[in-house]
Amino acid sequence: MKKTKSIIILSIILLGTSYNLTAQEIIDKLSKKLCKCIEKQEVKNATEMAPCFEDLLISNLKEIKEHYKAETMDDINMEEVGNKIGAKMIKECPYVLDNFPSGVVGNEEKLTKQPDLKCDDLKKGDFYYLTERPEVGIIDTTFVTISNNMFLERMKSGRTYSLLDIKWKDNCEFDLTFKESNDPMKKEFSKSGDVYEYEILTNGNKSLFLKTTWMERSYQFELIKIK
Repeated sequence: MKKTKSIIILSIILLGTSYNLTAQEIIDKLSKKLCKCIEKQEVKNATEMAPCFEDLLISNLKEIKEHYKAETMDDINMEEVGNKIGAKMIKECPYVLDNFPSGVVGNEEKLTKQPDLKCDDLKKGDFYYLTERPEVGIIDTTFVTISNNMFLERMKSGRTYSLLDIKWKDNCEFDLTFKESNDPMKKEFSKSGDVYEYEILTNGNKSLFLKTTWMERSYQFELIKIK
């Protein structure tokens, strides 16, 4: 219930803007405003952003209704708009990238690449990784199936998915090319053809550690094997 309420509040507040703007212009404008506000307030995670949300809501409530031709806020798909804003913020707000936790459960110590690393056994199989939601104290599990040139992710107990092409390169590295998703956040975050680069650092009996570099920032996380 707490998560649903937070999504609704976030979505409502992020809708505000001038009614003569297009939907994409609204998303761009509000994401920039929110980025400036959370940086000024030195916000460190999503749970602390409520004051910035409230300021946007108060300033733009009339324009919200005019733009969407809505009698009430219930007439607007607020969750969808909230996801659009969230994806925009993750990609284009430097303060968020530098200060907010990535969410993916990884390794606090930076790993070096395992000597004589071999990855042939990883080109087909089932795995999972964990994502933390600090605001509600929940760990989410994302299941991954790798088969031939397919990289399939399943989230929310299989209710949502993301499908990507995988292309293996030398030295245990691979690229993922986004194809499609029905996940509310991931389909907003990525578009068809987006490419993400990964490097395998270790390959153990129970799991492997990977590194990905995005927006000039590197992240490490654990992919656990399912036997």
